[in-house]
Parts: sequence; structure tokens; C-alpha cells
Amino acid sequence: MTWTESVTEADAGAGRDYAAELGRRLRAARHRRGMSLLDVQARTNGRWTAGTLGAYERGSRALRVHRLVELAELYDMAAIMLVPPPSARSELVGLPPLAIDLHRLRKLPPTRTGPLRRWIAIVQVLRAESSPDVLRLRRTDLPALARLYSTTPLLLHERLGAWGALADPDSTQRPPSPRGPAPRATRAAHRARGGP
Repeated sequence: MTWTESVTEADAGAGRDYAAELGRRLRAARHRRGMSLLDVQARTNGRWTAGTLGAYERGSRALRVHRLVELAELYDMAAIMLVPPPSARSELVGLPPLAIDLHRLRKLPPTRTGPLRRWIAIVQVLRAESSPDVLRLRRTDLPALARLYSTTPLLLHERLGAWGALADPDSTQRPPSPRGPAPRATRAAHRARGGP
């Protein structure tokens, strides 16, 4: 599969996700009003058929803006409340696998990397990560981490690269320290404070 095909496939997936989320929000708004699909059809004198509204709610049919506004008015809510937030998933397409080099990170100023260090300490404990050298990130981690730095996932990835904090994702682990392994929770807490 070429890069263009993977981007196109990801865009199609993002469109399906968006339609499904919009449908979920439409269904929730209708349920909050205590209405069934047939109630909507009756209340609108057939302008909205149960089948059409059901297709919108399943995300299998595209909804135009003017129709979205009509539904929002029917449900007595602002149309913006029905619109899903933009997804950062498309920004993640094409980014290489992410891995933080923990040795390099410790050498960077804590004023720059404090939020990242705290986040890593939590992730290491929650995921029981045992590598003292490299933390492999999930692509879904990047948007949350980007919010800590008030930036986008793509710009944060570039910033991490410029800092030298990114490791080769295929790099192997270094041998354990001669001191022996420290307990994971203690090691992660020590790193969060900026220690080696």
C-alpha cells in the first residue's frame, strides 16, 4: 500500500468515525427529548421519515448543514452541540512509530520537559513499562500529550525530534544497570522528579 492510499484510507475511516459520532449525538438528543423515530416523523408531518433519521443516526447517510439545523431546532438545542469535535486522527497519519529516548530526555532541561516527564512516569506505572531506555508510545497517546503542551500532535512530534527526545523505534534495549533493576514505581517516580 502506498502512502497516498493509506492517507485516503485513513480519511475514509475518519469520515466514517465522524458520521458515527454525529449519529450517536443525534440519537442521544432525540432520546433526551423522549422521542422515538416515529414520534419525530409524526411531529414533522413526514418531513423527517423514521427511515431517513435512522440512517443519519447510524452514520450511513450524509447530513447537510441545513438539515442538521432543522433537527437541532426540533430538539430545542444549539446545532453546534450536535457537531462532533474535530479529530486529531488525520494528523497522526504518516507519522512514524513514536519512541521516547529516556536517557536523552533526562539530559534536557526540566523546565522544557516537565509535563512530558510527569506524563511518562504515569504511563510507565499504568502500563508496567520495564524499559529504562525507551518508552514506546501509542499513536493515541500523542493527542493527549499534545494538549499538555497546548499544541497539535504533528507540531509536538516535530518539537520532540528537535529536542532529540525521539529514539529510533526499532532500537533494542540496553543491558540492565549493574546496580540491578529498581522497582518500577520507584524508578518512574524518581524520573518524574528529574533524576536518572
